[in-house]
Order: sequence, then C-alpha cells, then structure tokens
Amino acid sequence: MENRRRVHRQPAGWAASYRLVGNPVGEWRDCRVVDISMLGVGITFDHPNPAELSGRVISVNLPADGSCVNVRLEGEIKNAVATMSRDLRVGIEFIGLSETEQAITAVLSVMSDVLVNA
Repeated sequence: MENRRRVHRQPAGWAASYRLVGNPVGEWRDCRVVDISMLGVGITFDHPNPAELSGRVISVNLPADGSCVNVRLEGEIKNAVATMSRDLRVGIEFIGLSETEQAITAVLSVMSDVLVNA
C-alpha cells in the first residue's frame, strides 16, 4: 500500500478536546490526538454519524485540561472512519497556517513523547 501523506505523521497519545465549527459555542468534547504532523492531525472521538463530518471545519484544543498553555489547531476533516473500539478516527488537514503556526505544529510533531498524558 502506497503512503498518501505528504509529510510523515508522528504518533501521539494526548488527551484533547474538540469543537465542530458551527456547533453551539462552548460545546467542547473530549478526544484523543493519535498522530500529528506539520500539515495535519489525527484524532479519535465518539460520534454517531461519520458521514456528516467530511469537509467540516474542526478546532482541536491541546491539552484538554485547561492548562496555562493551550494550543488550538484548526483544520478541515478529510476523512472519518470507525475504529475497532467503535470510536471514529478523524483525519484533519490544517488550513491557512501562518509560518509561525507551521513551526508550532512541527515542534509538536517531534515532541510527542514529552506531551503524552498518562
């Protein structure tokens, strides 16, 4: 199978929260970041209908616990598939990142071992 990715994603395992743009303000839900690169992120969460997610804009907030330093990543959902554990695995492509934001995502992608929550 050929790798479709333009940039290799690094494994993660971070607790995070997400909000689908267009949903009521303040409606953040739990998710897990499973991988990240400077161009995108993969997360898992519980959702009843994966078909309605493709093409939607989503915000992901790291970490989920409201620490004094938060990083909010925003992108477009490119795919959503069910996992063996019945969660959805959602692939997100970052949109409109500035050079600074690209640098931040590059740093995050190489720091996955340091940022993993137990």
